[in-house]
Amino acid sequence: MQHISELKEVKHINLIVFDVDGVIVPRGTEIIESGSSVTFNLKFPPKKFIETTKELLNYSNVAISSGRSMLTLKTMFTELFGEYKNNNHFILQAENGGRISIGPEEIGAGHNPDYIKSLSTLRAELRKVQHQHIKGFEPKETFLTIHCQDRVPQIEEIIDKNNYYLIWNGEAYDIGDPNITKGTGLQRIKELLSQRTGKPINAIAIGDRQNDIDLLQQADISVSADAKVLTEANYYVPDDNETLPGLILAKHLLERFKEN
Repeated sequence: MQHISELKEVKHINLIVFDVDGVIVPRGTEIIESGSSVTFNLKFPPKKFIETTKELLNYSNVAISSGRSMLTLKTMFTELFGEYKNNNHFILQAENGGRISIGPEEIGAGHNPDYIKSLSTLRAELRKVQHQHIKGFEPKETFLTIHCQDRVPQIEEIIDKNNYYLIWNGEAYDIGDPNITKGTGLQRIKELLSQRTGKPINAIAIGDRQNDIDLLQQADISVSADAKVLTEANYYVPDDNETLPGLILAKHLLERFKEN
């Protein structure tokens, strides 16, 4: 992998894709589930990222790719939602590729109805698991996220018996359809934009965890936000205690676009 400073030619890039947690905002979600209520904290993107993204839209489409629900992303990125400049869109991709929003248009990933039904059955089964590490279920439509203090063997045993992917990210389990990922979501976004513009879409994407592997594999240029975890990418953003990797990449791309 090369240092991100080595990326100099960017004029062919017309789609920039950012993961959220650990890339744009700090990791760590506090969630409390009690009876029929769920409370969790939201960390909002820094003002500088919002401002830089608005400038980037003069040169490229910008997308957010996250495991968060669409409602959560619209709340977090309310200052950017619906932005459209110079024929470029601000795009939200939620639930690990399960939902896509381009302006007012929201598109599903085409989940099989039988899958959605089986997910409901699985959710009910997993809710029966009692373990001190389980903190709560984050509200999602098309896959499950269970926040835990540490891994829970009972959850992993149940998923091993079913045809779902299971990703442990250090603070939660993501459980979903192996045919719907951030990578397939990126493919759909590229297809939709290409249909609208009649041009090929060249994407650069940044991520930092296992659920970003498919995203980086489908990107034309891949960037690791954590070189210790995602070791196979074209470029990496170095550790910086003061600035998160998403903002470092955004500022670098903006500088290069202006130079070109």
